[in-house]
Amino acid sequence: MSRLKEQIRIGIVGLGWVGQEVARAAFEDTRVTLVGVADVDPMKAQRDLGEIIGEGRLGLPIDSDVESMLNRARPEVAVVCTSSDVEELGPTLETCIAHGAHVVTTCENLADGEMALAQLEEGFVDRAKESGLVVLATGVNPGFAMDRLPVMLAQATRNIRRIRVTRVVNASTRRAQLQAKIGVGMSPADFGSAIRDGEVGHAGLSASLRLIAKGLGIPLDKTSEVFTPVVAGEETASVLGKVEAGQVRGIYQIARGYRAQREVITLELTMALDEEDPRDTIHIVGEPPIEFRGELPGDECTVATVLSAVSVVVTMPPGLRTVLDVPLEQPEEPETINKVSGITSMAQTQLPTKVTEAEPETHSGMVSEEPTNPGADPEELAKEAEEAKKPAKKAGKKKRTSTKKKTSTKKKAGKRKTGKKKAVTKKAAEAETELPQPAEVEAEETE
Repeated sequence: MSRLKEQIRIGIVGLGWVGQEVARAAFEDTRVTLVGVADVDPMKAQRDLGEIIGEGRLGLPIDSDVESMLNRARPEVAVVCTSSDVEELGPTLETCIAHGAHVVTTCENLADGEMALAQLEEGFVDRAKESGLVVLATGVNPGFAMDRLPVMLAQATRNIRRIRVTRVVNASTRRAQLQAKIGVGMSPADFGSAIRDGEVGHAGLSASLRLIAKGLGIPLDKTSEVFTPVVAGEETASVLGKVEAGQVRGIYQIARGYRAQREVITLELTMALDEEDPRDTIHIVGEPPIEFRGELPGDECTVATVLSAVSVVVTMPPGLRTVLDVPLEQPEEPETINKVSGITSMAQTQLPTKVTEAEPETHSGMVSEEPTNPGADPEELAKEAEEAKKPAKKAGKKKRTSTKKKTSTKKKAGKRKTGKKKAVTKKAAEAETELPQPAEVEAEETE
């Protein structure tokens, strides 16, 4: 899609780690203008945003509630980074809709709208549509790594029989909130109780499972999700403190989707301290088989996906949308900033200049020379030009011209070195990709 000509006015609700990082990035993003922020924390409210994000005074006050910010700043899009709980988030969403603001949120449990509807007030979607507004949850996971990206890759194959997505995150490099969410420092017994109470565990994995199924048109008969603690074999450190051997250093989650009593979608997520091989892998058994391997840094990618979503929600059909509805958006424009002069120069592709009939032909292995001395006699230059057009009488001879006299010298034809490029071919895989099997854990299946 084409880039919008004017920057989109945004307001940020919630200045936790993600909200602060979105704010910093927004000041550098050419697609948006940050006009308002809100946070209920009394340690942040009424202060200047720059004091919170370490950028000095910016002249942007932090409102103590979302309604005050919406009334004062009137953003087109509200970026809500407050909670993973849909029911808790509901009043904020209603307020944004009532004030005419689209919503982009990092609420993981809102990633699959159908699953979240029961926790929203009746008629919420109708109110959004009537107001012409979009509500969208996004992020790196859920929102991209384990749902949107696999669906996009699946467009390059057919006859899909199995999809398996694995994400491994080294939690030692991540913020304290995430480490707490995965149970770092707990005993295995306390971890089990916290899982049952919904206090730990990555939210949104089952939403990603259903998004893949919807994106590929695979109706699932049943699903299951299991949480297992990853226990430290030796003492290690975390931002929450020392983790003793035998204590929890992270979590292993697995979600499965079944069709006709066969497991067709498998999502595995490991988030733990000291993971040595962080990675994202996607295996699709189809024709042809697809395999992807890379690494998507969670925090940085979350900020990028939020700002990319902001620039497209204003053009999407209104209602409660998912990342499957999001069109591909041009990323932030690349730019090189001269910090001394303050001049911003945009990177541009240099296209080759079209050759016109007036330009001399240049053939491979030959040099075209033209008289270029501006002080030469015009009649002599004309004669030289006519002489240059005549074909050489003998191979290997080349005419040289000057403004004073014409001279010709014979040169031996130089030997040309040639070499043949070796063609490199890759043998096509004929056998079906054999996927590694997931770790066996007991699971309670839900219809």
